[in-house]
Amino acid sequence: MRLISADGRWWWNGREWQPLPKAVDAEGSEGSTGSTGSAGSTAVVSEAAPVDRPEAAPSPADGTPKFMPGQYVKSRTEVPDTGIARRLYDLSGGRINLGPSAAELRHLRLLNMARTPVSDPPVHLAVASAKGGVGKSTMALLVASKMGLLRNDRIIAVECNPHHGTFRSRVPTHHDRSIKDLIDFLDSSEIDRDQDLTLPMLHRFTTHVPESRLEVMTAPTDPRIRKALSANDYNRVFGVLERYFDIIILDLGTGLLDETTKFILERVCDQLVVVAPAELDGAELGAFTLEFVADSRGVEWVRERAVVVINRVVRDTQVDVSGMEGYFRHWVRACLRVSQDPHLKSGGIFDWRLISRAADEEILALTGEVATGFSLGRSVPGAAEPA
Repeated sequence: MRLISADGRWWWNGREWQPLPKAVDAEGSEGSTGSTGSAGSTAVVSEAAPVDRPEAAPSPADGTPKFMPGQYVKSRTEVPDTGIARRLYDLSGGRINLGPSAAELRHLRLLNMARTPVSDPPVHLAVASAKGGVGKSTMALLVASKMGLLRNDRIIAVECNPHHGTFRSRVPTHHDRSIKDLIDFLDSSEIDRDQDLTLPMLHRFTTHVPESRLEVMTAPTDPRIRKALSANDYNRVFGVLERYFDIIILDLGTGLLDETTKFILERVCDQLVVVAPAELDGAELGAFTLEFVADSRGVEWVRERAVVVINRVVRDTQVDVSGMEGYFRHWVRACLRVSQDPHLKSGGIFDWRLISRAADEEILALTGEVATGFSLGRSVPGAAEPA
């Protein structure tokens, strides 16, 4: 027996009135009764009564509960990863849980920042400094390598320095081919157009770093050949790389008026990282770099898309690093610092396992800040052409 309201729209499931998925003509039902409930007058309908039976519905309207898998998943309890809190958690069998520390929560937040999706690939990140020897090339490789460790994008670091670069001394290279060799190959008879260059062909001219899934393209070792490369040559290479890579990190030269450096700063890069040392003269040149870019891209572009990193900070410095950070923050989206690391200071091929935890976390913070800018999209849509 089923108790149905007189208007044929409600039925009693033993606990409460619920709507029927299909109205029933109660007048043709057998066993009418004059009793009323919260839904009005009701009728008792036999299962064999010649009425239109409501069809079963996926909702609980037919009286059967709907299985909701999400209701039976226990919420994940955050547990500490390191320190005394972790030892207490392990020794107590999980009964004492102090939760992640503030440092662990900050680390997780930085990881999430570093994985910010690229909204409009490919994006070009320029790393610049008007002063040499400040760790600019190393910083470009560190950021690119950290992104390769944390992201699934295809990432390449390109040495665009018309002067002496340090890519070859920082990552293990397996050949001597460079950007100039790629340009010569594009001009050869092996391919008809630049668009015909396949990824396996391109890999002949790059170095793969398997630890971080990073690709590196170096500049020629001969200084005469490096200086002979024009902005058109680099722009041609960028056109090839944009077909296969999502993030292109460009290590620029110190001469801001060099044709290639000026072209990339004014027409190519979507974000800018300015590397300044914890020194007065280096910081002054860092400020000059920002002013130079602001003249061509605008002050708002610099405030939205530029980041400053004060590199090689030591504890016993005579420089007011906090004051420098305050100055640069008026100019750019963020200003961060990276402590001097003994392993990185020694030069040579870097190994993440040998970098101090403090410097590693600071590089992660820089990578996260840069990655948040990927949500801004490209500032120079389409291919740029040298003026």
